[in-house]
Amino acid sequence: MAPASGPSMLPTFELLGEWLVVSKSHRLGRNISVGDLVVYNIPINEEFGVKRVLGMPGDYVLMDTPEYGNSDENNTHHNMIQVPQGHCWIVGDNLPASRDSRVFGPVPLALIRGKVIASMIPFSGFKWIKNPLQKAEESSLQT
Repeated sequence: MAPASGPSMLPTFELLGEWLVVSKSHRLGRNISVGDLVVYNIPINEEFGVKRVLGMPGDYVLMDTPEYGNSDENNTHHNMIQVPQGHCWIVGDNLPASRDSRVFGPVPLALIRGKVIASMIPFSGFKWIKNPLQKAEESSLQT
């Protein structure tokens, strides 16, 4: 278990007081998918953080967002990057308040400490964390 803190994952997690249950069987990025929440060693200091996986090795992702680093709303040019082998691209759910791969680049899978599987607020409640993404149905792709 690890405490959640800071605004980068609002509204998924509270600022303070919420505890996260982390599956260590997903260490080093094992069986991690796009959409999963992971605990990782922050590459620029000796702390750990929680972010959502937005890209896996070989995926193409935007390096910036209109809310982050690009104030011209009419600008349709965005930089893309292909996530290198052995890395993932992670972002906070609250993009304007998150320091993530848009700041420090792709994160080595070796820095993944585990996957968040549940959260708990003491004396209040417990909730399972599920990947919000769903696989596209074959029939919906053909329409």
